[in-house]
Amino acid sequence: MARRNKKKHKTVRKSPAAAPKKRHTVRWMPDVTQSGELVLRRTQPTTQPQSGDMNYPFSQGLTFVARRWRNLMNDELRAAGQSQARWGTLYWITVFGDTVNQTELAGRIGVEQQTLGRVLRDLESAGVITRVSGDGDRRAKVIRLTAAAEPLMRKINAIQDRVRAQLLNGISRRELEACMGVFAKILSNIDRH
Repeated sequence: MARRNKKKHKTVRKSPAAAPKKRHTVRWMPDVTQSGELVLRRTQPTTQPQSGDMNYPFSQGLTFVARRWRNLMNDELRAAGQSQARWGTLYWITVFGDTVNQTELAGRIGVEQQTLGRVLRDLESAGVITRVSGDGDRRAKVIRLTAAAEPLMRKINAIQDRVRAQLLNGISRRELEACMGVFAKILSNIDRH
Protein backbone atom coordinates (compact mmCIF):
# COMPACT_ATOMS: atom_id res chain seq x y z
CA MET A 1 0.00 0.00 0.00
CA ALA A 2 1.42 3.23 -1.08
CA ARG A 3 1.77 5.79 1.53
CA ARG A 4 0.15 9.07 0.78
CA ASN A 5 2.01 12.16 1.52
CA LYS A 6 -0.42 14.38 3.33
CA LYS A 7 0.55 17.96 3.55
CA LYS A 8 -0.62 19.72 6.55
CA HIS A 9 -2.19 22.98 5.66
CA LYS A 10 -1.95 25.69 8.15
CA THR A 11 -5.30 27.24 8.85
CA VAL A 12 -5.09 30.98 8.76
CA ARG A 13 -7.67 32.75 10.81
CA LYS A 14 -8.52 36.25 9.93
CA SER A 15 -8.50 38.68 12.74
CA PRO A 16 -11.84 40.33 13.53
CA ALA A 17 -10.48 43.61 12.19
CA ALA A 18 -9.73 42.04 8.81
CA ALA A 19 -13.10 40.36 8.45
CA PRO A 20 -15.58 42.39 6.41
CA LYS A 21 -18.07 44.08 8.64
CA LYS A 22 -21.73 44.10 7.92
CA ARG A 23 -22.90 47.65 7.61
CA HIS A 24 -25.99 48.36 9.59
CA THR A 25 -27.93 51.37 8.51
CA VAL A 26 -29.79 53.09 11.30
CA ARG A 27 -32.95 54.54 9.90
CA TRP A 28 -34.79 57.47 11.31
CA MET A 29 -38.26 57.86 9.98
CA PRO A 30 -40.46 60.90 10.47
CA ASP A 31 -43.68 60.33 12.34
CA VAL A 32 -46.47 62.23 14.06
CA THR A 33 -47.60 61.29 17.56
CA GLN A 34 -51.27 61.08 18.56
CA SER A 35 -50.93 64.52 20.12
CA GLY A 36 -49.68 65.93 16.79
CA GLU A 37 -46.01 66.26 17.77
CA LEU A 38 -43.48 65.80 14.96
CA VAL A 39 -40.87 63.19 15.87
CA LEU A 40 -38.16 61.03 14.34
CA ARG A 41 -38.38 57.36 15.29
CA ARG A 42 -35.52 54.89 15.05
CA THR A 43 -36.42 51.89 12.89
CA GLN A 44 -34.82 48.46 12.74
CA PRO A 45 -31.38 48.50 11.13
CA THR A 46 -30.99 46.91 7.74
CA THR A 47 -27.89 45.14 6.51
CA GLN A 48 -28.13 45.97 2.82
CA PRO A 49 -28.93 49.62 2.23
CA GLN A 50 -30.43 50.41 -1.13
CA SER A 51 -29.17 53.29 -3.21
CA GLY A 52 -30.85 56.47 -2.03
CA ASP A 53 -32.64 54.73 0.82
CA MET A 54 -31.74 57.56 3.19
CA ASN A 55 -32.99 60.38 0.94
CA TYR A 56 -36.55 60.33 2.22
CA PRO A 57 -35.83 59.99 5.94
CA PHE A 58 -33.04 62.56 5.74
CA SER A 59 -35.10 65.16 3.88
CA GLN A 60 -38.11 64.64 6.15
CA GLY A 61 -35.88 64.64 9.23
CA LEU A 62 -34.23 67.88 8.18
CA THR A 63 -37.63 69.49 7.64
CA PHE A 64 -38.95 68.21 10.98
CA VAL A 65 -35.86 69.33 12.91
CA ALA A 66 -36.05 72.81 11.36
CA ARG A 67 -39.77 73.05 12.13
CA ARG A 68 -39.38 71.85 15.71
CA TRP A 69 -36.40 74.20 16.27
CA ARG A 70 -38.43 77.11 14.92
CA ASN A 71 -41.48 76.19 17.03
CA LEU A 72 -39.37 75.99 20.19
CA MET A 73 -37.71 79.29 19.35
CA ASN A 74 -41.11 80.90 18.78
CA ASP A 75 -42.33 79.62 22.16
CA GLU A 76 -39.28 81.06 23.91
CA LEU A 77 -39.55 84.39 22.07
CA ARG A 78 -43.30 84.60 22.69
CA ALA A 79 -42.66 84.28 26.43
CA ALA A 80 -40.55 87.44 26.05
CA GLY A 81 -43.21 89.21 23.96
CA GLN A 82 -41.44 88.61 20.64
CA SER A 83 -41.61 86.22 17.67
CA GLN A 84 -39.32 84.51 15.20
CA ALA A 85 -40.75 86.70 12.42
CA ARG A 86 -39.88 89.89 14.32
CA TRP A 87 -36.42 88.64 15.24
CA GLY A 88 -35.69 87.45 11.69
CA THR A 89 -36.80 90.75 10.21
CA LEU A 90 -34.67 92.77 12.64
CA TYR A 91 -31.72 90.48 12.02
CA TRP A 92 -31.87 90.90 8.24
CA ILE A 93 -32.33 94.66 8.49
CA THR A 94 -29.14 94.68 10.58
CA VAL A 95 -27.32 92.55 8.00
CA PHE A 96 -28.37 94.72 5.03
CA GLY A 97 -27.95 98.03 6.85
CA ASP A 98 -29.72 101.22 5.85
CA THR A 99 -29.86 100.32 2.17
CA VAL A 100 -32.83 97.99 1.82
CA ASN A 101 -36.49 98.70 1.13
CA GLN A 102 -39.47 96.43 1.83
CA THR A 103 -39.53 94.81 -1.62
CA GLU A 104 -35.80 94.01 -1.54
CA LEU A 105 -35.96 92.79 2.06
CA ALA A 106 -38.89 90.46 1.30
CA GLY A 107 -37.01 89.01 -1.68
CA ARG A 108 -33.77 88.55 0.25
CA ILE A 109 -35.32 86.81 3.25
CA GLY A 110 -37.80 84.80 1.17
CA VAL A 111 -41.19 85.96 2.46
CA GLU A 112 -44.20 87.54 0.81
CA GLN A 113 -44.31 91.34 0.85
CA GLN A 114 -47.69 91.34 2.60
CA THR A 115 -46.38 89.13 5.40
CA LEU A 116 -43.31 91.31 5.81
CA GLY A 117 -45.47 94.45 5.64
CA ARG A 118 -47.45 93.35 8.71
CA VAL A 119 -44.26 92.63 10.68
CA LEU A 120 -42.77 95.99 9.63
CA ARG A 121 -45.94 97.86 10.68
CA ASP A 122 -45.77 96.20 14.11
CA LEU A 123 -42.07 97.01 14.46
CA GLU A 124 -42.65 100.59 13.34
CA SER A 125 -45.53 101.11 15.79
CA ALA A 126 -43.27 99.72 18.54
CA GLY A 127 -40.66 102.36 17.59
CA VAL A 128 -38.05 99.76 16.65
CA ILE A 129 -37.74 100.72 12.96
CA THR A 130 -38.44 103.72 10.76
CA ARG A 131 -39.10 103.87 7.04
CA VAL A 132 -37.61 106.83 5.22
CA SER A 133 -37.53 107.85 1.56
CA GLY A 134 -34.56 106.47 -0.32
CA ASP A 135 -32.19 108.49 -2.46
CA GLY A 136 -33.40 107.27 -5.85
CA ASP A 137 -37.08 106.33 -5.66
CA ARG A 138 -39.04 108.37 -3.10
CA ARG A 139 -41.82 105.73 -3.11
CA ALA A 140 -39.41 103.00 -2.00
CA LYS A 141 -38.92 103.49 1.72
CA VAL A 142 -35.58 102.43 3.19
CA ILE A 143 -35.93 100.54 6.47
CA ARG A 144 -33.73 101.60 9.38
CA LEU A 145 -33.38 100.39 12.94
CA THR A 146 -33.93 102.93 15.72
CA ALA A 147 -32.00 103.16 18.98
CA ALA A 148 -34.84 101.16 20.61
CA ALA A 149 -33.84 98.13 18.50
CA GLU A 150 -30.49 97.67 20.24
CA PRO A 151 -31.71 96.47 23.69
CA LEU A 152 -34.44 94.42 21.99
CA MET A 153 -31.88 92.67 19.79
CA ARG A 154 -29.67 91.96 22.83
CA LYS A 155 -32.65 90.35 24.59
CA ILE A 156 -33.63 88.29 21.55
CA ASN A 157 -30.03 87.23 20.87
CA ALA A 158 -29.66 86.04 24.48
CA ILE A 159 -32.73 83.84 24.00
CA GLN A 160 -31.35 82.55 20.67
CA ASP A 161 -27.98 81.77 22.27
CA ARG A 162 -29.58 79.89 25.17
CA VAL A 163 -31.85 77.80 22.92
CA ARG A 164 -29.02 77.08 20.49
CA ALA A 165 -26.77 75.89 23.34
CA GLN A 166 -29.53 73.60 24.66
CA LEU A 167 -30.36 72.09 21.29
CA LEU A 168 -26.74 71.55 20.23
CA ASN A 169 -25.66 70.14 23.59
CA GLY A 170 -23.66 66.93 23.19
CA ILE A 171 -22.98 67.49 19.49
CA SER A 172 -19.28 67.88 18.69
CA ARG A 173 -17.75 70.55 16.50
CA ARG A 174 -16.73 67.78 14.09
CA GLU A 175 -20.34 66.58 13.80
CA LEU A 176 -21.57 70.14 13.24
CA GLU A 177 -18.92 70.72 10.56
CA ALA A 178 -19.96 67.48 8.79
CA CYS A 179 -23.58 68.61 8.92
CA MET A 180 -22.65 72.04 7.54
CA GLY A 181 -20.80 70.29 4.70
CA VAL A 182 -23.99 68.40 3.85
CA PHE A 183 -26.01 71.64 4.00
CA ALA A 184 -23.53 73.30 1.62
CA LYS A 185 -23.94 70.46 -0.91
CA ILE A 186 -27.74 70.64 -0.65
CA LEU A 187 -27.66 74.42 -1.18
CA SER A 188 -25.38 73.95 -4.18
CA ASN A 189 -27.88 71.45 -5.64
CA ILE A 190 -30.72 73.90 -4.98
CA ASP A 191 -28.81 76.65 -6.80
CA ARG A 192 -28.38 74.36 -9.84
CA HIS A 193 -32.08 73.42 -9.82
